[in-house]
Amino acid sequence: MTRSARSPLLRHCRTAALAALLLSLTGAAARAGMVDCVVEPAQKVKVGSATLGILKDVAFNRGDAVKAGEVIAQLDSSVEDANVALARAQAGSLATIAAQRTRLELYKRRFDRQSQLSKGIVTQEKLDQVEADYEIGQRDLQTELLKHDLAALELQRAEAQLALRVIRSPINGLVTERLMAGGEFVRQDSAIYTLVQLDPLYVEAYVTVADWSLVKVGATGLVTLDKPIGGTYEARVTVVDHVFDAASGTFGVRLELRNPRNELPAGQRCKVAFVPASTGKPVADALPRQLDD
Repeated sequence: MTRSARSPLLRHCRTAALAALLLSLTGAAARAGMVDCVVEPAQKVKVGSATLGILKDVAFNRGDAVKAGEVIAQLDSSVEDANVALARAQAGSLATIAAQRTRLELYKRRFDRQSQLSKGIVTQEKLDQVEADYEIGQRDLQTELLKHDLAALELQRAEAQLALRVIRSPINGLVTERLMAGGEFVRQDSAIYTLVQLDPLYVEAYVTVADWSLVKVGATGLVTLDKPIGGTYEARVTVVDHVFDAASGTFGVRLELRNPRNELPAGQRCKVAFVPASTGKPVADALPRQLDD
């Protein structure tokens, strides 16, 4: 049987299985079924800059997909580029160290030679001077080695300052707003993008306190989306609030709904039925039934 022929049959079987499972929720379990809920993004992030500057490049627009760590904007970095080049040249230069080592070798040979001569030929003052020159040469070499280490640290600082001019996405998600354009001045409180993470989606529901014992972290929930999206999907309970809302007699529950292809939009209403763990009934995976094919 071809894939195109199997697809309608598979969709029918999956839908039938989910419907049968929903109908099987009776008694105490049914009381926790079909609770109103809302589908929300897992994260909504306002992306800005850690430093001030002129916005040089804004790479993405509304609706574009971004990956965590991907460069999404850049500030002008001409000064920082020059600082990195200067620091790299200083950190890579060994000329002063080589010169000081040569000077130290000269002092050492002079000291060894003077030490072997008769004290009647070389005065103690002259011997003390040669010894002092040798010790000073050793300290000068240590100073140059320290300067080289500090230059390497200065290079790291310059590179870190340059990295702050590059703005990367903190999440895998979609651009919902592009708030600035190239040439604008970015302040530390400026937002350049609004990003949302849609995998997973968070399903937020409020359940009556009478059903407190029926909803546990790790339990399965069957989420039915309102039209026009529709469909029933499996989600997992990840948060059960331990503080009741006395005014409404409810407590909050969060479920995670897998959405690996970002095909289900956030911001829609839904209903969720909780499957009690005691039933032991397996449920199909959480991928959208209508969108599998």
